[in-house]
Amino acid sequence: MPHHSSASAVDAISRALRDASTSKCTRRWLLERTALGAIGIAAAGAVVRAGDQRTDGHEPNPTDSVEKWGAFASTTEALTLTILTELVRRAAVNRVPASVSAIVGGVYAAELAHWEFINKLYRPATTRFWIPDGFFGGAGDALELTAVGKGVASGEHLFVNTYLLGVTIAAAARQPRLARHAAELAGVESEHRVLGQSLAGVSPPNDLGFAVFEFSTVADIGAAAEKAGFGFGKQGTAAGRFYDLPQSPARPSVAINGNTPT
Repeated sequence: MPHHSSASAVDAISRALRDASTSKCTRRWLLERTALGAIGIAAAGAVVRAGDQRTDGHEPNPTDSVEKWGAFASTTEALTLTILTELVRRAAVNRVPASVSAIVGGVYAAELAHWEFINKLYRPATTRFWIPDGFFGGAGDALELTAVGKGVASGEHLFVNTYLLGVTIAAAARQPRLARHAAELAGVESEHRVLGQSLAGVSPPNDLGFAVFEFSTVADIGAAAEKAGFGFGKQGTAAGRFYDLPQSPARPSVAINGNTPT
């Protein structure tokens, strides 16, 4: 199989978000674009097919302590909840189909549960984020579901990796309960990745046999997000604006199960 470097995967994420900002297109053009871009999305969200089929488990970087990983995971959950707060708002303004609204509501409920869990353990580095307009398909109230699907699939690629790294670090620190909780979180983020791929038109959206463990340090995961245009407490490289995590996040409108780790 051909080898895809971390850099090529990051470039694929960047292209997906950049391409998603071109919202003045016909539906047919978008569908064709999605079909042609499926390889790019797969590279961003399914690197395992092309990468190092390692069996050594990516030994954790000595600089990545449980505390450092926990702070990063808390920061990414704050980012995710901030994104979803805006996504729920735009979905209401644009009156998306009820089926899509239910999916967004379910994802919001899950990510709120993630945030409430991990924020009790670790403080985030920031709760202010620069989010690219392309993630939503445009600025203001714009919402293009194919763009959102691409953004979600690409983002969840990184967040699954974050929790797989957490499993590795917690296991090395002999914290089995934390390792299991990280695995539970990775499992749900994988579900969200599939939902994103479905919105983006990827077929089949559930295209992995094993979750992808591409980046072996929290710094590498953060750098990938920044290269895609996001900013953690600072302006990002893509067109967008700052968003703040709500001090009192809204309660979810959709009820889900398993709101706490086992």
